[in-house]
Amino acid sequence: MSTTPSGHPIPIHTINLSLPPLERYVTLSTLYASRMRAMLPIFDDLINSLSPHIPLRLVHTLARLALRGLWSKEETDEIRGIARAAGVEVYFLVCLNTVLDLLMGCTSGGILTKPRSARSDGDGGERGMVHFRTLDWTMDPLRDLIVQLDFVRDPVNGDGERGEVLASSVTYVGFVGVLTGVRRGLSASLNFRPVHNKQPGFGGDVAFYVNHLLVLLGWRQSIASLMRECLFTPFQSSSATENKDISDLRNIQRNIPSVPTTAAYLIFSDGETTLAMEKDYKTAVVRSSESFIATTNHDQPPSSDTDGIRKEKKMGNHIGLSLISSDVQSIQDLIEESTERYECIQARWDEKVRRHNKQQSRNAEQVQRGTRSSVRLRQKREESAELAITREEAIEWLTMYPVLNESTHYACLMDAKKGEVVWGRKYDASEWE
Repeated sequence: MSTTPSGHPIPIHTINLSLPPLERYVTLSTLYASRMRAMLPIFDDLINSLSPHIPLRLVHTLARLALRGLWSKEETDEIRGIARAAGVEVYFLVCLNTVLDLLMGCTSGGILTKPRSARSDGDGGERGMVHFRTLDWTMDPLRDLIVQLDFVRDPVNGDGERGEVLASSVTYVGFVGVLTGVRRGLSASLNFRPVHNKQPGFGGDVAFYVNHLLVLLGWRQSIASLMRECLFTPFQSSSATENKDISDLRNIQRNIPSVPTTAAYLIFSDGETTLAMEKDYKTAVVRSSESFIATTNHDQPPSSDTDGIRKEKKMGNHIGLSLISSDVQSIQDLIEESTERYECIQARWDEKVRRHNKQQSRNAEQVQRGTRSSVRLRQKREESAELAITREEAIEWLTMYPVLNESTHYACLMDAKKGEVVWGRKYDASEWE
């Protein structure tokens, strides 16, 4: 496919964290109430995808009795306020907040960008890594709920306008965890991981699946809630992770792997380094780069070379391959599509590396020959010495097929140095027709 849709701007709304949790999302939920109620059949669709023979009425009754909140009291109060304002039941929002991260296809990573030229530092951005992100899902009704939330607080003295934006999240109305978010010093995104490692010891895999149940029942923190905590820690009074420091990249890399979670890919960046965490129940494989790194929805070989040219390798067998699927999509289909997206964006970087190395060799030969050059040529040589792309190129890479595809709900770029979503678009299924 030669062209992809141009998409639409993502609506931006403000959430005031100075308000009580029950009141924070009332205005937003009232505005989107009809669209949220139109989402209710998705609950039945998810049950039917497991088995068409499951009695829906019984499931609704049991869900109403058992799914009464999230692990965090603050988040529970938030979804109760949303449910009241939108006219939906709390158990539906519990499911949305605990199951959504199990069904997403995503492309995430970081890439070193530079201004358009050495003389410009305006809209083209400054030198540093930007965090790129697409989120794919087959359930089209969710597209109507895509928003960017800017979190603020009232001034301490109660005078004047609200303070600066503390953090931003690209998300769905009704979802209070973080799938995609940024604050000054940290950006974060969460990718679905369809496999998990075989757990050691007797009952190891049982513990992994029991964790899913505990999250659903609100007895353990969800991974999206953990991502929210990473983002909100600098301006949050309490921490859910037993006083573990997760405020910056170094401490996230040190402390997050041992936290019990579902399997997922966690991507974090501070604008200088981006790390990709292949998270399992209580462990993680971590890769990092200061130039380029990409993650989709399949595991990478242990020897993945993120800074140089990727060596061609066949994808090996995944340990603990589980039969999780989205609609009629099999796990193998999902991994194949994930591989296509990864190889597409990785190929762009590989080509960039090849051209860069070729140019560096040419420059070195000119220096050895003592070739005289004008100021303009020397400046051009200096600019080509840095292996980086412009922000416009990053957007181009992110919006090419199949990285951007029929299932893509939104795409965005985040700048952790500025603490901003610097570019974002949402996409309608009709744009592909």
